[in-house]
Amino acid sequence: MATHQITKFEKCLLFLLFFELFAGGGGRFFAFGPLSIRQFLFILLFITFAIRFIRSRDTRKEILSYFSPPKLAVVIVPFLLGAWILVSAFIGIAHHHAISLVATDVLRVIYLITILPLIYYVGEKRFSRKNLVTTLMVAGLVISIITITIGLIGKSMNVDSFYYFYQDINHLFPADLYFRPSRGVFHKSHFLVLFAVIVASVNIIERNAPKLQYFVLLFGSISLILSETRGLFIGYAIGLFVYILTNLVIYIFGDRTSLVINKKMMVRRIVFLVIALSVTGFFFKNSTIARFSNDEPSTSIRNKNKNHRQRRPPEEINDESFNVRILLMNQSLKIIESSKTNALLGNGYGTVIAKRKGAIEMSLVDIWVEQGIVGVVLWVSFTLLPLYYYFRYFLIRKRLDNLSIALMACTLAMLAITNINPFLNSPIGMGFLVPVIVLAFKRFNSAKSILPEVVE
Repeated sequence: MATHQITKFEKCLLFLLFFELFAGGGGRFFAFGPLSIRQFLFILLFITFAIRFIRSRDTRKEILSYFSPPKLAVVIVPFLLGAWILVSAFIGIAHHHAISLVATDVLRVIYLITILPLIYYVGEKRFSRKNLVTTLMVAGLVISIITITIGLIGKSMNVDSFYYFYQDINHLFPADLYFRPSRGVFHKSHFLVLFAVIVASVNIIERNAPKLQYFVLLFGSISLILSETRGLFIGYAIGLFVYILTNLVIYIFGDRTSLVINKKMMVRRIVFLVIALSVTGFFFKNSTIARFSNDEPSTSIRNKNKNHRQRRPPEEINDESFNVRILLMNQSLKIIESSKTNALLGNGYGTVIAKRKGAIEMSLVDIWVEQGIVGVVLWVSFTLLPLYYYFRYFLIRKRLDNLSIALMACTLAMLAITNINPFLNSPIGMGFLVPVIVLAFKRFNSAKSILPEVVE
């Protein structure tokens, strides 16, 4: 396989692309005319790759090698998922759903096709694992510092001043920031902060972390705590349990010499895990209590809101997220149970659930409603591709490095928390998942190259 280098422009483009995906929330912070920064970088990636594909014989040869015979990561599952996305769009149109809603649902998952250029660009000789993780860490640190700063400023203000601060911040970060009743802040990119914290935690436990990751763990943890987002606490706990379980599997079935199991390291691991899981449980419980606060809004804010149409400050909003999810679940089940065809094939893209025109909080339920059981199977299969390839790698090498374990932990955490908040079937989730699939696939390929008899 050719190992020729990519250009500096391509590498800078990939840094910008991933930084925007990891830190850009909904992708609407900057715009180039009608295009958001995320759409612009997406189009630029494909234009750049198309030029390389046309001009470079080695690039064409490498890309075509993934199709003959077809490789699971780049062809079979993504191709089937992409085909089913188009089928779901046609089903939505056949059910007379609004074309604009169908198009929105399709565009929300368009990042699936980035697997084609990224299977070429992402790899140790081009845009390496280190490059990707460094981008994730920097993005996570930036978002953490921004949200901590906003949260602390908000907490220090009186009610009247906070009203105007709240409005200004929401204009600055349209649809990306959400204040809690305590004035803690949740940003859509907190999901990526979670992954940065999981990766940093694993590396710090194993004493294999650069200084940057210590800052990410510190500020990322504070930011996640202030966000009072219960799903993120669950995701972090799942990430740590995956780390523990994977090391146990390696110890029992793999190469024990790949693990550092001296007494000092074992004490370090146990202390870190006990503290981390205890803190996670404590703040999960307390954020639940805080978010169901029944504090009465101030008179000044109530009066001001009579003359404003913006979103209301959090003092006026009781947390009803659980009730909303129950309502959406009940309405989703009605659509699914209305016919066997709906249960199997879905009601099509553009489906409105309980007057909700966009994605609902539970991603897999949303997928079931719109794409049926077939869609759920394909999405879960796609999400589990990193685990598939890391498992195949483990069968060959009998070991897994810390970063592979951490990325696997992030994947499972994502699959769990996407059933609490919409994440998987969006650019935020797919922008992380696609390069991780590529990295896992290439990790397996590197191990397979020493065993020619291994079949893909």
